[in-house]
Amino acid sequence: MTISKEFYESKQEILGKDFVKEVDNTFDRIAENPEQFPKIKRLPVRKASLNRFPFGIFFAEKDTIINILAVFHHSRNPKKLNKRLR
Repeated sequence: MTISKEFYESKQEILGKDFVKEVDNTFDRIAENPEQFPKIKRLPVRKASLNRFPFGIFFAEKDTIINILAVFHHSRNPKKLNKRLR
């Protein structure tokens, strides 16, 4: 996530802060109601998309614990993501 923040800051200083704020807001939405986000096929994993940036947050929940598995840019190769999710 740090690399993405730095990338956005290199484009416009406030964008890096906006990116981190958007990720934090999405973490809050996940914590409030994780079941609102769709499950990934055949995996016990859900995906929450950021509103303003092309990223998804992939997470798994067990009881009251939520594990963040990846903050992943939509244009990246999904095969790399599959390795993280298994």
